Amino acid sequence: MELERIGGQLCLDFANTVGPRYSRPDKSSADFLGSMRDFLRWCADADLIAPHSVAALERDTGPITFAYCLDVREAIYRTFAAVAASRDPHPDDVATILASHTALLRDAVLRVEPRRAELTWPGITVAAALGPIVLSAVDLLRQGSFERIRQCPGHDGSCGWLFYDTSKNNSRRWCSMAQCGTHNKSHRQSARIRAARN
Repeated sequence: MELERIGGQLCLDFANTVGPRYSRPDKSSADFLGSMRDFLRWCADADLIAPHSVAALERDTGPITFAYCLDVREAIYRTFAAVAASRDPHPDDVATILASHTALLRDAVLRVEPRRAELTWPGITVAAALGPIVLSAVDLLRQGSFERIRQCPGHDGSCGWLFYDTSKNNSRRWCSMAQCGTHNKSHRQSARIRAARN
């Protein structure tokens, strides 16, 4: 199961594995991660773990449960949705991210090379899949520009996916032009045609 990665940051793409985040009566939300296998396959698609390791990890996930992964995902979503709306994130959500980061660091290795340092999670473990996601969230909170963290308004308010705006003039509005942007343009054009006929 490969979802389009439009978030621009690993943690935002993880938060976008539910959609639409904004609900409306005629369009229910779908969770694309229905099991630990789905989570692991998503991580393999994101190049966090090797595809051949999915089956082994599904049989032995170690101490990290699927419910825990989803709790972390929802804390990440709520935190960055609040930032996108210029609100203070809930302290419990920030605490969940920090606690997960602290716990996952126990399995991490800091590789220091002449020109860079990198945190990695060695071995075939669920921590190796979840660790980089949580690290991405912490790094974005610490070093990202909050003004560039956005939430897509969607077509008739039906999206809500998060993304990091890297446009030069900080003007990106949609999760992707191929999805919500095109729908919105078509809707506006249809409205103009209807108005011209009246």
